[in-house]
Amino acid sequence: MAAMAAWPDGARAVLFSDLDGTLLDAVTYEPSAEAVRVVEEAARRGVAIVPVTSKTAPEVRRLRPLLPLAPVAVVEGGAVLLDGDRVPVLLGPPRERLVEVLHGLRRAGHAIRGLSEMDLEEVARRTGLSAEAARRAMEREASEPFVFLAEPGAAEVEALRRRTLELGAALARGDRLWHLAGAGVDKGRGVNAVLERFPALAGLPAGAVGDAWNDLPMLCRVEHRYLLGGAVGDGELGCAVERIPEPGPAGFVRAAGRFLEAIGV
Repeated sequence: MAAMAAWPDGARAVLFSDLDGTLLDAVTYEPSAEAVRVVEEAARRGVAIVPVTSKTAPEVRRLRPLLPLAPVAVVEGGAVLLDGDRVPVLLGPPRERLVEVLHGLRRAGHAIRGLSEMDLEEVARRTGLSAEAARRAMEREASEPFVFLAEPGAAEVEALRRRTLELGAALARGDRLWHLAGAGVDKGRGVNAVLERFPALAGLPAGAVGDAWNDLPMLCRVEHRYLLGGAVGDGELGCAVERIPEPGPAGFVRAAGRFLEAIGV
């Protein structure tokens, strides 16, 4: 399936979408047949589906033969901008710097373990990915996912967040993993980078759909905001959203349908 020709020429709207737990099932990491149909229909109507995800560039490239996604994507939680076959643009510091931050957090007493410290088997076990998929997930340029070695309380998370900021980085919570990125780097900044790179998109109707805490900056950047499932509490929202009860592809299908209806395309 080919992406929209001469993109974004001909685009009538843009829908920024998270992948895992949204367009893709949180367990199988695959889209449903209905989600594929909806993405294909959106593309026919001139609606560009732009991935904004914590996945890596190799992971997103694997999806392109399966789905008519826009040729541009934001990966690694907002830290890297992909534009077709061009060299990826880093929107924050390189991963090596974030690994240093990880080590600094551990020296401060936080019991965490970074993806860079895990072998292929451990990554596959913690994520449910196949070995091949886990290898793609490990190919990072400007982010460092990590796990807590014990379930953290709110006070520990807040202390970790403060120390992360002191070290010049930012903390984000995803579905399965936590993520370190450069200060100010998040999915909202990734959306801004797309709109700056493609000014023709700035005046188009824009929506976003996601399911986790790290999706909130993306949702708050656009007019039409769809939050799937119930993981994120009302008190954690930074802007008004339309809630969709279903998580995963079923929720994405409903959100995309509501977006198309709202913008009249």
